[in-house]
Amino acid sequence: MGTVVDEVSIIVGDYKHLIQRIEFEPGQAWGGNTYAYRTGYYTYQHGKKYVKWGQFTQFLTESEYKELLEKAKARGWPIF
Repeated sequence: MGTVVDEVSIIVGDYKHLIQRIEFEPGQAWGGNTYAYRTGYYTYQHGKKYVKWGQFTQFLTESEYKELLEKAKARGWPIF
């Protein structure tokens, strides 16, 4: 649907939590939007030999999520 053009992240334990800013490919956007945002995390798999996209719901404390959103705001993303 688009290309990841920017990313902000924080590390919490063995998890890299992130928000990706995705620019829609021509003809993929709806509602007059140019960008979409995806949140998620990466974690280790198989004794820290591999890194994989997290398959479960992301879970952060209020202060951790605030830190992530502040990084997005500092990049000029129109998040809030």
